[in-house]
Amino acid sequence: MKKLILILVLAGFAPLFFNVQDLQAQVETRGVYERENVPYRKPVPLPYLREADVAWSKIVWRMVDLREKMNHPLYYPTEPMGPRMSFIDVILKYVEEGELEVYDDEDFRQPLEIDEVHYRLGAEETTTTVTDPDTGEEIERVVEGEVRSHEVKQYLLVEQWYFDRRHSRFQVRIIGFCPIREYQREFDGADDMEMDGDDGETLRRQLFWVYFPEAREHLARHEVITPNNDVSNLSFDDILIQRRFASYIYQESNVHDNRAISDYAVGHEILHESQRIQEKLFNWEQDLWEY
Repeated sequence: MKKLILILVLAGFAPLFFNVQDLQAQVETRGVYERENVPYRKPVPLPYLREADVAWSKIVWRMVDLREKMNHPLYYPTEPMGPRMSFIDVILKYVEEGELEVYDDEDFRQPLEIDEVHYRLGAEETTTTVTDPDTGEEIERVVEGEVRSHEVKQYLLVEQWYFDRRHSRFQVRIIGFCPIREYQREFDGADDMEMDGDDGETLRRQLFWVYFPEAREHLARHEVITPNNDVSNLSFDDILIQRRFASYIYQESNVHDNRAISDYAVGHEILHESQRIQEKLFNWEQDLWEY
């Protein structure tokens, strides 16, 4: 009888013992619970929009600088840390796997090959002269470059503001985005936006364009670690759709061949012009209503 009671007691404590072991295994790998929300999430579908319902529309280009504190979740970590990846590394992951197309133009008509994408990110082969340790002669050796995703410091977003008269809403949707690489190299004269610096030219180059609706499914499955809460359960798609980033207007559609603000303004005038365009969009919506 005593043996039977002892067996029943041990059988009752056995699940607790194995649960503790399972819990310790989770702590060593992922934490005290399984993170299942974001990895299996689907992007929230946007409502269908008819051309007849759009009473007014404006195309705006917006610059997102990753060095601003609010934009740090898009930049870090600079190197993948398990499931944690930066925004540009997530894009490159699916481009390399062939699941996402990138384009050479903002009309999204000229696809880019992965080799060209790597080249624009600094993975070009270089030839250097080294000394042969056996013969002492100088020989040329080809050194393979590496992808420098950490040099992507800005993003250029293209978005469309519009008024939906069917639902009486003033809305905005992101059309696409382009990562901009900032690096110090010898000037190659190819698609560079501007140069400055004393020790050597600081080049800023537009790398490629991504059509945002095509990338949403992939961005929705990668979690963003925010500075205030590790369980915020926000994805990169949430960051962009909910507009949780800091930016300024870079240019707007106009009759002057879509020129950038920097083409006709300098210094602080650029920021003032950007703010003026933003206020114009805000005032257009406010002028629709009577209070």
